[in-house]
Amino acid sequence: MNKIEKMIKEMCPNGVEYKKFFDCAQYIRGITYNKSKEINKENAEGIKVLRANNISLSDYTLNYNDIKIVAADVRVKDEQWLKKDDILMCAGSGSREHIGKVAYIYKDIDYTFGGFMGVVRRNTDIINNRYFFHILISKYFINHLDLALNTATINNINNQVLETFEFPVPPIEIQNEIVRILDNFTSLTAEL
Repeated sequence: MNKIEKMIKEMCPNGVEYKKFFDCAQYIRGITYNKSKEINKENAEGIKVLRANNISLSDYTLNYNDIKIVAADVRVKDEQWLKKDDILMCAGSGSREHIGKVAYIYKDIDYTFGGFMGVVRRNTDIINNRYFFHILISKYFINHLDLALNTATINNINNQVLETFEFPVPPIEIQNEIVRILDNFTSLTAEL
């Protein structure tokens, strides 16, 4: 029996509790703007907007290639600025493979995100943000998206798709250990 199994047996004798997505997080959609508000000059002043192409499919990290800059008068709500521990998600795309891809935000950054993107922001202390991130890159979530979007004519993650997603939420000590193991594995894989 490994360490996680021992912890679950000890801390969850009746099994691990499952929670729905909105029990743990809020989902915030990105900004919308008129195409005329885009600034196409290099080193232009304005609002920096991340889009689906700024999330690397291979390793779920942000890349800052081809950042869209929009005029400073575009309306951005306070909650639409990226914050430490947010999970940025591609919510809409013509390409199914991009739907649901995520990147973890490690620190507050002076960026917002476009209308085809969303942010998953924790709303409770019962979940470790990195644990939630690992859930969202897992086959468990991908399978949920496949089922939910299989009947849709448009590839779009909305509240209806998310409200039906349930996932295991063990005690925080177990989540922390799972995150430690998965982050170490990710780090070792990157080194190789």
